[in-house]
Amino acid sequence: MIVEFLIFLSIGAFAGLLAGMFGVGGGALIVPALIMVLDYFGHGGQWINHIAVASSLATIIGTSLSSSWVQNKNHNIEWSILKKMLLGCIIGTIGGSYMTPYIPGIWLKWIFIVFLIYTGSKFILKTGKVTKNENIQAVSLHNAVYVSIGGLIGVFAALVGVGGGVLVVPFLKKCGVGMRKAIGTSAAFTLPVALGGTIGYIIAGWDIKALPEYSLGFVYLPAVLSIMLASMPMAKVGVQIAQRLSINKLIKYFGTFLLLIAIKLIFS
Repeated sequence: MIVEFLIFLSIGAFAGLLAGMFGVGGGALIVPALIMVLDYFGHGGQWINHIAVASSLATIIGTSLSSSWVQNKNHNIEWSILKKMLLGCIIGTIGGSYMTPYIPGIWLKWIFIVFLIYTGSKFILKTGKVTKNENIQAVSLHNAVYVSIGGLIGVFAALVGVGGGVLVVPFLKKCGVGMRKAIGTSAAFTLPVALGGTIGYIIAGWDIKALPEYSLGFVYLPAVLSIMLASMPMAKVGVQIAQRLSINKLIKYFGTFLLLIAIKLIFS
């Protein structure tokens, strides 16, 4: 149990750092790491993937709270846009957690990989054209567009166990939001994603008897609490690192981060 605890702490530290720097939930790291650890220690059996996704979403509650708090203090959250996306986000995440058994995972995986490669490459190639002035006028879209985009991102996030930041940041950039505010708003967006998805997975796994001890539905509490213990303070560190980086470097690192996730998914 001590070895498990130490492994979960390490996962949490890395995930928290990513969450703070890039406004993501850290699920892209947490989910595959949990699958490997749960399999190694013989937890979950046929439900390992469900447990990993559900537990990842639960840990994101902590990292999102931590990074959002600091981002808000730094005035990096575009509340006017975030409020419009929240309704769709909550509906999408709860619905997505129930859709998991009915969608071929391989389809979702390759759509996500193509998106990551395309978006990551654009971010990296664009860095030389980015100016230091981030006072860009945001594009005004109809409220229904924001609700719909929030819902789609929520569904996807719930299906794969991520906070949705890898989708939110590029969308906000397309809307004319500066990179720092896009990352800050994304960090806040991951909180309702994590809450809605966690609730859905708790309900979906409530009556399943073959789950590990100390599970709440599909949520494996020892992993969640251990990861959150390390991820929450490290998320604050990640935000501070992002604040010190130039806009060009921040965009380039974010693009590189997306490409690394794509490579990991291709070979996983």
